Amino acid sequence: MTLSTPASSPVSADEAWELATHPERLIGMQTSHNFRDLGGYPTANGQMKWGVLFRADSMHHLNDADLALIGELGIRNVVDLRSEDELENRGKFPVDKYQVNFYNHSILDITWSEDDVPVTDDPMEFLLWAYPEMLGNGFPRFAAAVETLANADGPTIFHCAAGKDRTGLLAMMVLGSLGCDHEYIIADYEQSDSAMERLTNWAKSHSKELADRIGVTPASFLRADGRAMRIIIDGLVAEHGSLRNYTKSIGVSEATLLELEKKLVQ
Repeated sequence: MTLSTPASSPVSADEAWELATHPERLIGMQTSHNFRDLGGYPTANGQMKWGVLFRADSMHHLNDADLALIGELGIRNVVDLRSEDELENRGKFPVDKYQVNFYNHSILDITWSEDDVPVTDDPMEFLLWAYPEMLGNGFPRFAAAVETLANADGPTIFHCAAGKDRTGLLAMMVLGSLGCDHEYIIADYEQSDSAMERLTNWAKSHSKELADRIGVTPASFLRADGRAMRIIIDGLVAEHGSLRNYTKSIGVSEATLLELEKKLVQ
């Protein structure tokens, strides 16, 4: 079976936003602030299943209540996109308290500092520098992450630190490869903007170390501007014909994408 090509732009931004803000999408965690179900989005051959694939921010500080909710969701796999340095210095999913299959696909060898990036207060300018940089250097690791998502048995979370950038690009590849309209991908990405506000507010009361890090982080790092994601998608489609073709161009096989569809689409 091959995926059909969806009609171009059949979905309005308002329709996409309504589905992206579906009341079942955001999972109400105490210590994770961007934990969302990717279910319900229409694909080329059906729609994304609920309760099978989740995207999130960092999982290392989950408390007992949140771990109990992970259990209720039946999570069996965690795909961590952070660097080895982040895992070592900040911790990883507490596999000693809740057993999962843990996978690490480090998209960046080291995270960026303010000195590494363009000096700008404009989120668009930062994101349009950061995302091509991340895709250009990290594409084999993104491909490996897609392979893992396709082959993992049972409900799966993939995440990075904020669940916005590395996680957002992987979500773009997954949804795009399955034929989701770009408006849904963009609307889903934009949900990370309010999540960053929740994370910032939580840190002020619960984690001085995180609050201090956020306090010295340029504001442009903390935004999820859907216009930037649209430009990234349009550029990839212009070069490769579709997001599915792009994902194949970085090393993901047709067989893997069909397995991904089998797992995620009903």
